[in-house]
Amino acid sequence: MSIAGRFSRLVTSPIKHHIYLSRSHDVAVNLSIEHYLFQKSHPASTILILYVNKPCVVIGTNQNPWFEVNHALIRRNTVDSSPRHDGSLATIQNSIKVLRRRSGGGTVFHDLGNVNFSVIFPLPDRVINYKHAEMVVRAIRKTNPRARVNHRHDIVLDPGPLLKKSNWPDPEDTHRTAYAFGNGELEPRKISGSAGKASGQKGLHHGTCLLASPNLSSISEYLRSPAAPYLFTKATPSVPSPVANIISPDTPSPTTSILQHQIINAFIQMYKIDTTNIPLPQESTTALNSNQNCLSGTLDSSLLQIPEIRSGYDELQSPEWLYEQKREFTLSSHPHKTDPGLRPPLPNWFPPSARVYIVIKTGLITSSTISMSSDPAIAASEAEIMDAVIKNTRIIKVDSFRKLLGGNVSFEGEEQQRDIYRVGAWLDWMLLGRSINL
Repeated sequence: MSIAGRFSRLVTSPIKHHIYLSRSHDVAVNLSIEHYLFQKSHPASTILILYVNKPCVVIGTNQNPWFEVNHALIRRNTVDSSPRHDGSLATIQNSIKVLRRRSGGGTVFHDLGNVNFSVIFPLPDRVINYKHAEMVVRAIRKTNPRARVNHRHDIVLDPGPLLKKSNWPDPEDTHRTAYAFGNGELEPRKISGSAGKASGQKGLHHGTCLLASPNLSSISEYLRSPAAPYLFTKATPSVPSPVANIISPDTPSPTTSILQHQIINAFIQMYKIDTTNIPLPQESTTALNSNQNCLSGTLDSSLLQIPEIRSGYDELQSPEWLYEQKREFTLSSHPHKTDPGLRPPLPNWFPPSARVYIVIKTGLITSSTISMSSDPAIAASEAEIMDAVIKNTRIIKVDSFRKLLGGNVSFEGEEQQRDIYRVGAWLDWMLLGRSINL
């Protein structure tokens, strides 16, 4: 029987503990395997799955991709994909995927210098327990003793000097360290966030550990959308935090494989798992091994042979899943009665009397008010014409707002026509992540 066939059969069995490593570096493969385990595994099973992804940005299920992601920067840039464990320069470059996961939480950046963990567990009281962040801290402390769990269930490093020995906490306390922290330069550095979900009798908790990301200095740029100040949305916003790698000049330099096995050992100790006669997962080969209490395996993209995993994989990569969620939001160039907040200065090429207000729901433009004239009567006429062109347009089907507006709206004045083109260019930048070429 194939690995895919054995996996689909064993996952539903009442084996108490599962431990998996994925050899795939495709975020859509790994999130689809994770989702399949969450849906199909026995409700009494507790499951650990670990994986490392190529460069990608992953937003939460309740987030707005236009608000969270700098699409223009992602379109034109590539990133380092190889981890810098020894401080040497990485040379491999990769393009960046953007996906929406099926759990809550904020937007995160993955690359080959990160280790992603996910734990699926019985949830009789329907309250997600983030005790697995404590488990991961125990593993990380093998490398960096500054790690702890904060009040948001994130994992952070305390960057300050060593405290007096009399102030050291119990070594088993995963919420305090022997190092100082505070504000400014002493603000704790985030090395892993936490996201979770609950359904029926199961809970899921997962996170991303920044072990040796070569992109640390640029993560915030990819997660800073130029459109955000012009958007009004009730979607869940990310909470920006200063970040750091687990590896630092004064710590050992484990590989992602070493950290994965440290987390596996912490999982085994936490649940007192009997792994007698069960080889632990190894990246070198795809295999499944089991006894009465534990199923251990190394997985790969061959699991796409399972129809549910394949359909989940296809869905995650579809623009409809990423962009056409149900939450309504607005884009407005200037303060509006529905969104009166201040905006940053518009580009100097944006027509000074132009106004843009667009309502978007499920990725569809449901209404708009777009005008160029400072005369209220003329502006109202322009807005009516423009709305007839743009209303009920699916954003993922638009190649260029410059072409859409400029090719379907014609005014007598050359200046008006030029202004339409420039408003379209601004919409291309805000909604399509297109570079501005005027």
